Amino acid sequence: MRKQIAETKRLVVKVGSALVTNNGQGLDHAFIADCARQIAALHGEGRQVLLVSSGAIAAGMQRLGWTARPHAMHDLQAA
Repeated sequence: MRKQIAETKRLVVKVGSALVTNNGQGLDHAFIADCARQIAALHGEGRQVLLVSSGAIAAGMQRLGWTARPHAMHDLQAA
């Protein structure tokens, strides 16, 4: 499996909100910067990398000052 990954030219990496957020205190900018550095290095090797995250709601909640995750669709979309 590692050999297949090492030879892959296009990668899609999914990270959950627990990884991109800082214990409910908004985005973990250090983690995101580290991901960006690693993706840039892979890009430099000729690879295509797409980073997908569900952290958008967590980031929006922090900016809106919400402490609990909403359940209503319009609130989720607002976040």
